[in-house]
Amino acid sequence: MMGDAVREGVFPGGVSLWGTSRTILGEVAVGKTRVDLPESAPVTSETVFDLASLTKPLVTASLSLLLASKGMLDIDAPLSEYLPDTRKTALEGVAFHRLLSHSSGLVGWAPLFRKCVPESARECLKKEILALPLSSVPGTRSEYSDFGYILAGWILESVGQKPLGCLFEEYIRIPLGISDAGFTPVAPGSPLEKRSFAATEAPEEGSAPLAGIVHDEHARLLGGVSGHAGLFGTAKAVRELSKPWFGEGDLFPRGWLDRFRTRQDGSPWTLGWDTPTAGSSSGTRFSSFSIGHLGYTGTSVWMDLDRQIIIILLTHRVHPTRTNNRIREFRPRFHDRIMEDVFSERS
Repeated sequence: MMGDAVREGVFPGGVSLWGTSRTILGEVAVGKTRVDLPESAPVTSETVFDLASLTKPLVTASLSLLLASKGMLDIDAPLSEYLPDTRKTALEGVAFHRLLSHSSGLVGWAPLFRKCVPESARECLKKEILALPLSSVPGTRSEYSDFGYILAGWILESVGQKPLGCLFEEYIRIPLGISDAGFTPVAPGSPLEKRSFAATEAPEEGSAPLAGIVHDEHARLLGGVSGHAGLFGTAKAVRELSKPWFGEGDLFPRGWLDRFRTRQDGSPWTLGWDTPTAGSSSGTRFSSFSIGHLGYTGTSVWMDLDRQIIIILLTHRVHPTRTNNRIREFRPRFHDRIMEDVFSERS
């Protein structure tokens, strides 16, 4: 099925991995890391992908859970307590946890990166986000928003007293013993330095496709590290970062884990994760107690917490262009196929 997807132009390359919380049962790698070079490297199980919005649950929500469990973060506190710039704005009294469940009222997206320059990126972007009119009254509905997670990342840096990338290293990557995930992988000293990357899109006409540089414009403006995007990794790394959400190991205290995995009232979102709904990318065979997330570049992870099943799909469907959206139809069929062929006995 993966090979057919490459031949049909769904994506130029990808890695799929499936198994349980304790065992990898299968992994398939197909395609090329670049399509504009005749001698480009093939995609393998070691290929590093721009994980895009998988950063939200695997970094920002995970760190929020950990810092909350250590008493460093009160997820019920208003944003003004941690981000003084929100005072006298519509977000002043909004609880931190609403950023994680996309129920803060912030709009989904706007090209704010066009208004800022790298030299003053953070302050400029913060000002622009807080100046946006809310799309709804906070707490009344969920609207998927990068901006909420950008703010959440900055708040985590404030309470953790370290840059987000350092918090990820200290609290998640190193304790889990993961060597093939990280931010800004082309930077000297990165655990992913000199690895093979799946290319994404050229940032402007006539330039080379990005490889090892984050695709998302707002994350790129911020130097490649943000609460909403910027993480890179392999399929195995995504599995290792996801396993604590099953309750595996001792990284997440159980009580906090239960709260973060619970769907919020009137919303398909938990504190960090999507859940199966009609027409979901998860397909039709995940149980109601499942969580997952997509990444704009063509990445996804879905976990059935009842049956301890995990299915990961990493592609670079935005290479050479983001206009290719055929993965939307492919994802649910792919998940159903794996569930039918591999996990039917667990139903």
